[in-house]
Amino acid sequence: MVPYGAPMNIEDEYIKNVEELPSCPEIALEVLLIAQDEECDFQALADKIDRDLNLTANMLRMGNSVIYGYMKKISSVKDMIVRLGLNNVKLIAITSASSALLKPSKEAYGLAYGALWRHSYATAILASIIGNYAKVDNEATLYTAALLHDVGKVILDRPLQAEILNREPPEQKMSFVDFEDYILHTNHAKVGMALLESWGLPDDICIPVGYHHLREMSDQADMNTKIVYLANLLIENMGILLTDPEMYNFNVHDQEDPAAVMAEVPNFAGNKEFIIDTFFEKYSDGLSLL
Repeated sequence: MVPYGAPMNIEDEYIKNVEELPSCPEIALEVLLIAQDEECDFQALADKIDRDLNLTANMLRMGNSVIYGYMKKISSVKDMIVRLGLNNVKLIAITSASSALLKPSKEAYGLAYGALWRHSYATAILASIIGNYAKVDNEATLYTAALLHDVGKVILDRPLQAEILNREPPEQKMSFVDFEDYILHTNHAKVGMALLESWGLPDDICIPVGYHHLREMSDQADMNTKIVYLANLLIENMGILLTDPEMYNFNVHDQEDPAAVMAEVPNFAGNKEFIIDTFFEKYSDGLSLL
């Protein structure tokens, strides 16, 4: 636990024992790293996945789900790549590799089993659709950033539980991130970015994770950051929320109007209805995988 009156590098203090996390297997992390490469070697990806029986089984289950139910049954990762295409398999690999980390309950955040995963998955689906319209360069990178945007909550769950017992609750309502800063002197976005940096993931993933709760969207923010920020905000506005706003006396929706960011994302405003309709279709189909 990071003591009260924490040092400047508080995020590093929180993640220094991250190797104790039981749900981040080495092979799953290596799969995440391989899948970010736009010129990913499908043989290397398949060989790496085949080394983890749980990951392989989960991917085959997803590949043979109702989404791809019209196809003949897929029996191997290589078969999946040939028949679904490398890009689709990369997204399935990223999703499968992240699920064990995000699914467990997070008591300090009031999250039942699967709640963090559903929100994260929804954000990734929406970000991917927005990114397609905006013509982003690397869909897998954007998808990963959106899927892992709340990974800092995995790290902060236990420290938050402990510190809540030692601190007086705030008298005034505040935003969720401000509440974390009040209790822990940092927040899940900063800790999530530090964690992913320590894993060696690229800036195109780490920075959107660290800034997905920006109060002001700078003109210097890259497109991945804007899209992850926008997708997370829209998912929350749709009601696919996380923590009960009454749990710690804060305002989940104490956020700015997304209109400014919408205007900065290419092809979003004119296609908003199509984007949202496509999201609900894909998200509903994908719920059977969760």
